[in-house]
Amino acid sequence: MNGNRYLLDTNTVIQLFDGNREVETILNQADFVAMSVISEFEYLSYAGLSEDDLLEYNAFRNTIQIYNVPSDDPIFTQLVVSARKNHGMKLPDAIIASTARANNLTVLTADDHFKKLKSPWEVRFYAAAVGQQ
Repeated sequence: MNGNRYLLDTNTVIQLFDGNREVETILNQADFVAMSVISEFEYLSYAGLSEDDLLEYNAFRNTIQIYNVPSDDPIFTQLVVSARKNHGMKLPDAIIASTARANNLTVLTADDHFKKLKSPWEVRFYAAAVGQQ
């Protein structure tokens, strides 16, 4: 188990800013919080973000680690390929899951697609607020 070290899925960031108390509690107890640049791209392209949303996100972003996609790492490439081929993940989710696994983090998500992953992949699920997955 990776303890309280999390890589946030995009829906988790959305839920956090929408006031999901469970997500807030989990992150308040976390030892380390990070995101994949893929989640950042997805969040920033989320429809309806206001200027206040962007300010809140940028302040949050400064408190966490952002992981880029390592294009020259064959082990990372194999993790992504495995997540796609062996677990049927969509490419963005495969990259997010692989980023977590490569950095010994647990994916924090409400996305059922991550239920396809089994050990040694680490995933923690929370209850999404209605209409927010």
